[in-house]
Amino acid sequence: MTTTLIYSEKYLEHILSKGHPERPERLKAIVDALKQAKLWETPSVKVTEPKPAKREDIELVHDAAHIELVERLSESERPLDVDTPVHRNTFELALLAAGGTIDAGRAVLSGKTSNAFALVRPPGHHASRARGGGFCYFNNLAVMIERMKREFKLKRIFILDFDAHHGNGTQDIFYEDPSVLFLSLHQNPLTLYPGTGFVHELGSGKGEGYTVNVPLPPGSGDAEYASVMEEIFVPLTKQFKPELFAVSAGFDAYADDPLTQLQLSTLAYGWLTHFVVEQAGKLCKGRVVLALEGGYVLDAVAEGVVNVVKTLTGEKPPMIVEPRRPSIVDELKRVLVSYWKL
Repeated sequence: MTTTLIYSEKYLEHILSKGHPERPERLKAIVDALKQAKLWETPSVKVTEPKPAKREDIELVHDAAHIELVERLSESERPLDVDTPVHRNTFELALLAAGGTIDAGRAVLSGKTSNAFALVRPPGHHASRARGGGFCYFNNLAVMIERMKREFKLKRIFILDFDAHHGNGTQDIFYEDPSVLFLSLHQNPLTLYPGTGFVHELGSGKGEGYTVNVPLPPGSGDAEYASVMEEIFVPLTKQFKPELFAVSAGFDAYADDPLTQLQLSTLAYGWLTHFVVEQAGKLCKGRVVLALEGGYVLDAVAEGVVNVVKTLTGEKPPMIVEPRRPSIVDELKRVLVSYWKL
């Protein structure tokens, strides 16, 4: 099993503002930890320099007005919103992040690698068709998916988003699309930005039933996540039978993250990934693409990524916790009974 890591030193040039949590040190810590764990440029791990996305790639997902806005704000160095500063190089680096994620998808679907992890900045899952925010400018994972649909004629893609914040941008982009099943595990939106991702948000039109939100109460940790993966993720994947798994890999559900109130351990990221790798092995020749999202405790995001990459390279992580069903699982099963057998 081979794993490709997409990475560029240029991602470190994305500097938002003094004290901003989405800082270059996050990626530095990840790279240092991977090197220390001997998971950087080994026989089983290949590190690849990304190419920037083309404008036509971004247009597959985002309205022209939004793309032009990000470009214009980069020229004037005016913020997208209070949390999302914009500088001269923002547009360029946002294209490089989307391009790196496309490269990850292409490497997997062309058969050059078993799986891939795009270690990119800026992140993307809060960027919707018409707007950005929440540290995001373009939706890296969505751009990759739409490009791969066209290049490899994909008909079914499963997205797992385990960032603590709901991936509202990804949901918006695929809300009416039955070719993409979007499953998001996140902190209850009544308690955390962006305030979306309730159980009743199920998709619309032909996409109804293809958006599945699991809003977990503050304090939820390994046991609750294990239950959700066993009782929701696995049966959904068996029925949907995806041709590709795409993961928005955020590490801010960690117990001590300053922006959230969830309780995941860093070990959990290994076995969360194992659920994905195992299902991908059964359903789609092991095709898995991850893109980095949040996570703001340096040691924790680094350890979490190391555990993910260990799993991607074939190491089976221990699950040292008994699953504990949160009440949201029962509610979800009642809501989803018309669409899926859970």
